[in-house]
Amino acid sequence: MEEQLRENEVPVDLGEEVGGRGRIYFDNVVTDNILDALLELSAAVWTSNDRVMVLEKILEDKGIPVSEAIEAHMPDDAEIARRAEARDAFVDQIFGAFLRRPTHSISQAADTEQE
Repeated sequence: MEEQLRENEVPVDLGEEVGGRGRIYFDNVVTDNILDALLELSAAVWTSNDRVMVLEKILEDKGIPVSEAIEAHMPDDAEIARRAEARDAFVDQIFGAFLRRPTHSISQAADTEQE
């Protein structure tokens, strides 16, 4: 027989506990996790876009046709492996918040933060 979950309680099988209680925006840890992931993703995408714009400008100023070089590039096995590792780290950074589980009562955390 399944145990009845209390309000704001997360089922044990939803993920592993990650140290600390994380940021609290709303009364639901799942919503908080989604917002954390969105904020992390937005920051990562902007940082990447900004760096690409700077890099393209520098290369074009040096006479290197960046767009053509990128389209023609064929990575070797070592580069493919490095990029896969970087991609996995990126996914962990963005979606790691989904593993966070509440380590406290939401109402207790709100009371503590107001003191």
